[in-house]
Amino acid sequence: MHPRPEDVMTPGDVLYAHHAALLAIPALVPALVVVGVVLHIARRDRREEREEREIIERAFEDTDPDPERET
Repeated sequence: MHPRPEDVMTPGDVLYAHHAALLAIPALVPALVVVGVVLHIARRDRREEREEREIIERAFEDTDPDPERET
């Protein structure tokens, strides 16, 4: 099947968007949202884990400022 002359682009025509790109938008937007949410949760969890680790390390540190002093 040959394209009709009116369906062929001429040198002055501008292709703004292909129909396949327009059909992909509804699939890409939710995927980008999911990626953003996953990255946000991972970043938050790592930050909380780091803060928890710092609290534990401070709890086990020697709290005696003068190690020569005997109790």
